[in-house]
Amino acid sequence: MTRTPPQHGERACYLRGCRRPECIDANKRYCKQYRVATIHRPIRVDATPVRQRLEQWSNQGYSHTQIITVVGGSSGDISKILAGQPTVAPKVAARILASAGPTGTPFHAVTDSTGTIRRAQALHTIGHSYYKIAASVPMAVNHLGRLLDKQPPTVRVAVAEGMAAAYKRLSAIPGTDGKAKARAARLGWKSVAAWDDNIDDPAATPETDQNVVDLDNRRELAALRRAEIEHLASFNIPEHEIANRLGMSRDYVHDLLRDMRKDRFTKPAMASVSNLEVAA
Repeated sequence: MTRTPPQHGERACYLRGCRRPECIDANKRYCKQYRVATIHRPIRVDATPVRQRLEQWSNQGYSHTQIITVVGGSSGDISKILAGQPTVAPKVAARILASAGPTGTPFHAVTDSTGTIRRAQALHTIGHSYYKIAASVPMAVNHLGRLLDKQPPTVRVAVAEGMAAAYKRLSAIPGTDGKAKARAARLGWKSVAAWDDNIDDPAATPETDQNVVDLDNRRELAALRRAEIEHLASFNIPEHEIANRLGMSRDYVHDLLRDMRKDRFTKPAMASVSNLEVAA
């Protein structure tokens, strides 16, 4: 009796070493059917409840990166499910459905931009450049520029919180960028002295009558604080101890000392350049 040789497209042909696409597909079909028949559980499950859970987190403002940090997997997996992928692996479904979800400030959560814009404008009026403000938030410089130029109605919560923290540190430190002051004056932006605790209130109006006087007082206070910090630092007293003695935040003392060190290196260099120009 003559045995018929296996044909292409049959698993037997694959087992003989054939690797044509149709033989590979036949082997895959067999393996899948075998798993279904022996494991007694589905290879894929309905993705609807998983998608609903992901949409809930996404609607709260959490990014894909924040979600995969707590549920595992990849951003691509999250995107496919949210885009309508009909099924998912049981392990993936179990992992996502069992998770409590991301915590903290949602990346895409937004809030009113009034206070953020006013703080950035006020810092610019006292001589802080876009670069310094953006680095203190932190945020991209071009993002800060678009924020101040276009003044959108909302900003991300993370940006608003970062700007509030930067404002707290920099508002009592006069900046050194003359171009920033001139630009802010030309645009009619209000200074730090024009705002109190109402800076986030869209209905609040700046206190323009006292701007000059208050700003001078703030500058005098900042100069006094700078002198006190510089005096204590000359005795090699640690930053945290200086902050405790003067009742200031450690970040404020650290930033001020850092600016002082920059000034020490910058001024001699500028003086050397001036001397060379005079000699020439």
